[in-house]
Amino acid sequence: DIDAAIDSGVEMVHVFVSTSDVQLEDSMHATREEAKGRAVDAVEQVKDAGVECMFSPMDATRTDPDYLIDIVEAVSEAGTDWINIPDTCGVGMPTSFGETVNAVVEATDARVDVHTHDDFGMAAANAVTGFENGAEQAQVSVNGIGERAGNAAYEEVVMAVESVYGVDTGIDTTQITKLARIVEEASDIPVPANKPVTGRNAFAHESGIHAAGVIENADTFETGVMTPEMVGAEREFVLGKHTGTHSVRKHLVEAGFDPTDSEVRSITKRVKEYGSGKRQVTAGDVERFAEEADVTREEEVRV
Repeated sequence: DIDAAIDSGVEMVHVFVSTSDVQLEDSMHATREEAKGRAVDAVEQVKDAGVECMFSPMDATRTDPDYLIDIVEAVSEAGTDWINIPDTCGVGMPTSFGETVNAVVEATDARVDVHTHDDFGMAAANAVTGFENGAEQAQVSVNGIGERAGNAAYEEVVMAVESVYGVDTGIDTTQITKLARIVEEASDIPVPANKPVTGRNAFAHESGIHAAGVIENADTFETGVMTPEMVGAEREFVLGKHTGTHSVRKHLVEAGFDPTDSEVRSITKRVKEYGSGKRQVTAGDVERFAEEADVTREEEVRV
């Protein structure tokens, strides 16, 4: 496989061996020393060909810490350019994963990369923790698509780094939502409505208190560092059983109505009643409620 990769003209070859005892025994069927020998041989083969090399101690987060550092030091001496730290089974938690990354960074002169899985919903957090502890790169996937529960979501990691840490990644973040929809359609894997950054509810507000605050100042009930415009999305005020008068008034005005306070309260009551039946309340429903209540449109004149 290494020969085939080298012969294909690639700029980097990524090699790996399992390092956790369970994978060594029941997957690789090798001892720790045999695995370390194979790892060194693989790295030397790549480097002898003049190609950049990345090495992964697979299942690093379930590997004995002393053995992990032992194999990292061995492949570093063999000349690997990168050490990838994979949380193969997604058991790493931010604190423990950060300690693992820091230990590897201290043990090698190679650049460090992380690969995280989302089995416990920690993939993006662990990727960012990797950066905090010296990793230079994180492996991510659009919409978090990957083995089992998936990998660190590209859009979540990018926006956390850009928005919270203020790092310029060089990525045009305004295309993130568009990219998510393209991948969603091509992969036939739906993006959950409540998914961070690209879910259809990511910038949607229904609760009356939340909506009222956002209408006045979006920073009141949004992150304050990430806007929908930054990721090519739009803010939405959702109507339902939790809706307050501020959202209803906004919808009515945008539809061309000029409601009185009493009319807004009346329509809000109908929206809540309609939404409490687990039915989606659309803008069309609000317009219908307004017309049935004989709410004046802006072009009309009250007499």
